[in-house]
Formats: sequence, C-alpha cells, structure tokens
Amino acid sequence: MPTLSRRWWLALAVLGALLLAFAVCEAVGWPFLRGPLASQLSTRLQRDVSLDGRFRLHLLGSIRLAVEELRIAGPDWESGAEGQPFVSARDASLSLPYGTVFGQLRGNGVLRINRLEVGNIEARLVRDAGGRANWQFEFQKEENKPEPGQPSVTPEFTQLIVHSGHLSLRDALATLSIDADARTEEGTAAGSRGLQVRATGSYRKQPFRAEARSPGILPLVAPRGRTEPVALTLDVRVPDPRGKDGHLHVEGTAKDLLRFEGLQGRFTASGASLASVGDLFDVTLPTTAAFRMHGKAARNGTRWDVDVDGFEVARTRLSGQFRYDTAPKIPLLSGKLRGSQLVLEDLAPAFGASSQEASSATDAPDKTGARRVLPQREFDIPSLHRMDADVDVRLARVDLGSEKLKPLEPLEGRLRLDGGVLKLDKLQARTADGELHGDLTLDARPDVPQWTFDLGWSGIRLQQWITLRNPFARESEKVPAGEAGKGKDGQKVNPPFIRGNLAGHVKLKGQGRSTARMLASLDGSVQMWVRDGAVSQLLVEAAGLDVAQGLGLIIRGDKDIPLECAAISLKGKDGVLATEAGIVDTPDSLILLNGRVSLAEERFDLTLEARPRDRSPLTARSPIHVRGRFADPRIRPDIEKVGGKAALAAALGALLAPLAALLPLTDPGESTAGLGCHATLERLKKNPATPPALKRALKDAKT
Repeated sequence: MPTLSRRWWLALAVLGALLLAFAVCEAVGWPFLRGPLASQLSTRLQRDVSLDGRFRLHLLGSIRLAVEELRIAGPDWESGAEGQPFVSARDASLSLPYGTVFGQLRGNGVLRINRLEVGNIEARLVRDAGGRANWQFEFQKEENKPEPGQPSVTPEFTQLIVHSGHLSLRDALATLSIDADARTEEGTAAGSRGLQVRATGSYRKQPFRAEARSPGILPLVAPRGRTEPVALTLDVRVPDPRGKDGHLHVEGTAKDLLRFEGLQGRFTASGASLASVGDLFDVTLPTTAAFRMHGKAARNGTRWDVDVDGFEVARTRLSGQFRYDTAPKIPLLSGKLRGSQLVLEDLAPAFGASSQEASSATDAPDKTGARRVLPQREFDIPSLHRMDADVDVRLARVDLGSEKLKPLEPLEGRLRLDGGVLKLDKLQARTADGELHGDLTLDARPDVPQWTFDLGWSGIRLQQWITLRNPFARESEKVPAGEAGKGKDGQKVNPPFIRGNLAGHVKLKGQGRSTARMLASLDGSVQMWVRDGAVSQLLVEAAGLDVAQGLGLIIRGDKDIPLECAAISLKGKDGVLATEAGIVDTPDSLILLNGRVSLAEERFDLTLEARPRDRSPLTARSPIHVRGRFADPRIRPDIEKVGGKAALAAALGALLAPLAALLPLTDPGESTAGLGCHATLERLKKNPATPPALKRALKDAKT
C-alpha cells in the first residue's frame, strides 16, 4: 500500500508538473516553438516560412498565433519571383479551430479561420495559363484541387480585420490583373469610415478602376450561410479613349464581397458600348453606341437576377427582367426584353458600323481608295460561344431610321442563343395595317459564320407606310387621325405619291464575319409586288422623260393613275442581285427595270426603261441608267439610244417570261380593280402590235 501510494503521488506530481509547465508555456506563448513551427510549416507547405519578431502561440480551445512578421514564399514553379514572398504580414494574429487543423492534415475540408487581424499585409497572387495558382498548396489532395479554369476553394473567415493591406493578383487564365489597397478603421475612432478598398487593374486587356466602401467590417470572405448582410457601395470605372468612360455604381448590401454572395441593390451604368460591360461580367451583349442604364440586381447562389428599369441609347428606350445562371456547363441568360421604342440606327454598331457611319453612310475606303458604304468591322464571333440565351422580345415601337417610313408597331419575337447559333424566330411585326413575319439566324459554329434570312410581308398599305406626300397633287384629302405623317382627324393634307398593298418575300443565305462579307456572299431570292395600287402620274412621266406631260402636270396639278401591274423579282448569287423581272404597268406607260446590284463591289448597274402609250412632242423616250458605286451613284439618261418597237419587244421578251414565276404570288385572287399582272400579260399577248417573238415569250411564260 505505501508503494502504491507513492506511485500515485509520483504520477500526480508529474501531471502537476506537466500542467504547470503547460500553463507557464501557455502564459509565455511557447517561444521555443517558433523554430519548429516555422520548419513544420515549411515542410507541410513546401514553401519557406519565417516567423520573425515578437512571437506568441496559445493552444487552449483553439490555435491562436500572434507574430510580428510572417513571410510565406511562393512556389518553386514561379519564374521571375525570386525574393518576392507569396504573403508578407506584420502584426498578425490568427485563430484556427482544431477541426480545421485536423481536416487540413487529412488533406480535405474547407480552410475555416475564426479570426485574422493584420496590421499590414502584402499578398501576391499568381495563376498561370495552365491553371497553377500560388495559393494552392501541395498538401491538398489531388482530387480536391480545382480543375484548370475553375475557381479555387478560398478560405472562410468568421472575422477578418485588415488595418492596411495591398493585394496584387496576376491571373493569366482569366486575363485578370489587379492591384488593390484595403483597410478598415472600424472601432478605431468615432466617425470611422469602415472598410475601404481601392483597386486598379485590367480584365481581358480592358483597364478599370474600382472602389468599394462599407460602413462596417465587411468580410472579404465570409462563411457560407452567413445571414446578416452588410451595407456596400461599389464604384467601377472603365476608361475609354473616346472620352466616354464606362461607369458602374452599386448601392446595396452583400454577405460576401469576394464571391458576391447575397449581393443586392440598385445600380446605374453608362459607357461607350453595352458590350464592354458584358465583357467585364463574361456576358455576351450587343455592341451599341453610348448608353445609360439603371435598375436593381441580386445574386442568389449561381443566379444573377437583374431588373432593368431603363436602358437608353440615343432615342432608344428599353427595359426588361433577366436571369443569368452560371450553374449550367454553358451559362444561360433568360428573361424578357421590353421597350417603348427601338431605333434601328442606334444599333448600327452591332452590325459593324459606328453611329456616325450609319448617319453619313460612309465607311473606311477599300484597297483602291474608294469609299465603302457597307460596314467592314468584324463581329465579335467568339462571344457567341460564351453563353446561351432565351429571351422573349416585345417592343411597342421600332423606328426604321427614316421619317419617311412609318415604324413597326409592335414587334414581337424570341431571341435564342444555343451552342453558338443565334436566332431571332417567331418574329411578328405590324405597320400600316400590314404584317412582317419570319426569322433570322447566325450560325457561329463553322469557321466562317453562316447567315440565313427568311422574311415575308403582306398587306402593307403604302399610302400609310411611306409618309412622303405629293406637293403637286390637284386636290388634298381628308384622312383620319393616327396615320403617320398626317394631320389631325379631318384635316386636309397632300395625298401620297403611291398607293396599294405591298407584299413580298426575302429568302437569302450568306457567310462572313462582317456585314460587308456576309452581303458579298448572298445567295437566294427577293420578290416584291403591289396589288390594288395607284401611282402619281408625274412620277410615271418623269420615268419616261416626258417633259411636256410633266410640265403640264406641275401646272395643272398631279393625279393618280392605276397600277395595273407592279412586281419585281431578284435572284442573288455570290453577292450579286440580278433582276429576273421588273415591271410597272399603268394606262399611261409601261416601265421595265433590268440590271444588277453588286453587294461585293458596292456598285449599281440598273436600267429603267419607260414606254409611254400616248404621244408627246417633248419626250426623250430614252432609258435611264443608274450606275456607279453606292457611295457615289450616277443617274443619267441614255441619249444615244431612242427606243423603238424592236427594243421594246426585246426587253419584254427578256423580262416578262421570268415574270411568270411571280404570277401565283401577285394575283392569288381577283384584283378589286379588275387589273393585275395577268391582265397586263394578256393585253400584250392580244395586242396586234406586239411582235411575234414577244407573243411566243408570253405564251411560254403563261405555260
């Protein structure tokens, strides 16, 4: 018994000594562990770690470390970084739960930190093009390392206080470069300004400046599940050489600034182009002129919800509700686009032209020095593979860019982007009691993008759609209110130059990375016709160069004459639109259009030939040629040629036979005026003066 008692007393004495030693070491901060701890960290991280200056370590409850200076070197694979540490911190204190320590020793688990307070910190973060990042350590299990191109798992902090710090980030994979200064004055003095972050850098070679402010201690990385949002003001500016700097301002709250979790608030944005804003957030948006936008945004997990209360580009006014979800393999943008007015001229940059080019109709010169009209700038085709989209489009008004044409009211459709195929389908629009329908497709999957246009229109009343009025008309007319270009209800105005119901169809295909190249490769057909129409007699006499008749109409007043047949068919091949048939037939004259328009060379080569049916002492009866480049067209009569019956027969034989392809489209029913292209062809066939060769052509055409 005495022996057993002595053993217990000895054990208690040893335990007491150990507890006393532990208490003493805990009180003095385990100073002799400085070297072994630095060595163990260096071995574990496979980086040189130094702990200099004051040192205190406490192990009760959690691991708490305070050190005057901490330095962690970068990995061996970094080139050109000799002597530059990964992290250098002064007056740092760290608190780690044992659960985090054991999880990291096993090579898994999120690095959770109870508290980190730093007087001053310098962090240099680098990721190369292969996905290697200097904030990834070798002790992480291979299966827990992020895939190249995916964000790395970042630590989570319960409390993070940085009195002053500097962050340098060079991310070759994301083409992102940031230099940021951060500090917090929370609790240091009355009226302190809380967290302040100022940063400069570039993203995808686009420079920017940013500033974030919070009245409280906003954690840069918060634990997931944090429920208390913190007020946040975010201001980002993107310099633009044209002086229209991009600007994004957000006033709201956030739970996690680094991951933007729980971010919600109101925003305003402006800049030289909407596409530049999309580039910053990895979203495909159209190129526009200078814009202004405001609304509210919120992030919930992988989803961004954005309500655009107002979007303005020049005269365009749009709004909408959108959701951007990054959870799918290819992010998806969905929502609704609405608007009171869309002006096509404001979208000119989306088609490769600037707004100035759209208004002046000029572009860069070609190799010969001649001015070009069609936009040459290439589209941002790679951006079409960046995301998918499904957006419902409903616009109250689409302005066609000319005061002489009535706008589309309304326009509806569905805009989809799926695997690099951009399509506007289910397109429907109304104007002047008529309808436009069809779809447009851009397939960006091939090396050379493919374009498809399939559009049709019908029932468009020309007297409403074309608002240009005839100042030489004999009589004015009373019209109801609401028609474009007309006065109040019952007010007398000049009548239009042309009346009738316009219909047609465009079916074209092309390829190219710019508007000019796409148009220069077009293949397909264009057909247009007018039913139940009438036209200014003065225009018909002008087409026939009938000076006497024209002067008489100006003096006495112009009048309308019926359009017995008005149709044109164009065939496209390699960017050249050639007339298959072009005819305007009235009781006064027969007008034929022949020739070609080269979209590749930007040249006209058209001939307009009018054959009056009456006699006039001062008519030149000469064809009119429209030739030259788009930027400098020349319109002049062919005074060396005087038309005769032989020329007329040859022209009709060449042009009217292909017109047969239009007959089923132009006259699906009987014309209300008892006229039409069928009647024109039958009259020419029965006319004794029609040459035999022409009669044979007409017979073949009917067959």
